[in-house]
Amino acid sequence: MILEGKALSEQMKIDLSIKARHLPTGSYIAILFFGDNGGSKIYVQRKQAYGEEIGIPVAVFGQYKKAEFPIAHTFDDISIYLQQQYDSIFKIRDLINFLNFDKDCVGIIVQLPLPPELKQYESEILSAISPLKDIDGLSGVASWLSQCWVIDFLPATPKAILTLLNHYKLDNFKGKTIAILGQSNIVGKPLALACIQRWATVYSCNIDTPQAQIKSQCQQADYIIACTGHVHLVDESYIWANKNQIIVDVWYGHINGKAAGDVQTDKIADKVAAYSPVPGGVGPLTIASLFDNIFVLQSVKGRLPVLK
Repeated sequence: MILEGKALSEQMKIDLSIKARHLPTGSYIAILFFGDNGGSKIYVQRKQAYGEEIGIPVAVFGQYKKAEFPIAHTFDDISIYLQQQYDSIFKIRDLINFLNFDKDCVGIIVQLPLPPELKQYESEILSAISPLKDIDGLSGVASWLSQCWVIDFLPATPKAILTLLNHYKLDNFKGKTIAILGQSNIVGKPLALACIQRWATVYSCNIDTPQAQIKSQCQQADYIIACTGHVHLVDESYIWANKNQIIVDVWYGHINGKAAGDVQTDKIADKVAAYSPVPGGVGPLTIASLFDNIFVLQSVKGRLPVLK
């Protein structure tokens, strides 16, 4: 079975468009994009376009050519911040402080990676964002509350993975083992915690885990979720022989100009019960999951003293 995410993402877009109508007039999302990373630029443009499609304007702040991120709405109150060059941590902290207290701003996203001159301030920047507006979950507050069963929140990519598995009724993890390849703060770590919370036994591997150990763990797992950023790492040598495993490929890269993920799909497709393709699997659900987090955090606004 192929775990396609495209049709589900279109349905989520419709649902989000309906939810967006209930936001206060003037609501917007802020994306902080510093530097000029080409890949990041494409992601920011996609997020901005998605927001416009569902009816939530996206304002992009940073030190780049403004023509690359046209804004279809007039924001009088934030125009000075949109025009500013963010060449110091002090200006960035001032921007975040303004956005935290701006009632019209319903979400703040920091596009990673940060440029080298700001990398040392990454933790400071992310932790400065109000937990009620941290729809990426990178400050860790909302994710921690979720682990304590206080709210139901996940960062965008882990949420997209579980949404995809839920859609195909493959998210009953009780008694199952899951091998997660990759321990990034954005995907691997929060995903591992979310799977544990759903009663799975989790093998969590990182770049220093011996390759033989990774293969052994994958061969024993019911699920393999690959989020390493290492194109075509997973081949048939990672797979059981019983064709019962479920493979989720999270990474999106290229080989010879063609889209490719962590998994060599042609080598494993007939050896597993189900797998997600690249492109068309987890990817289409990621931005939808990010925007859905707006409404998750809006739903707890005013109910949790720790979230201010």
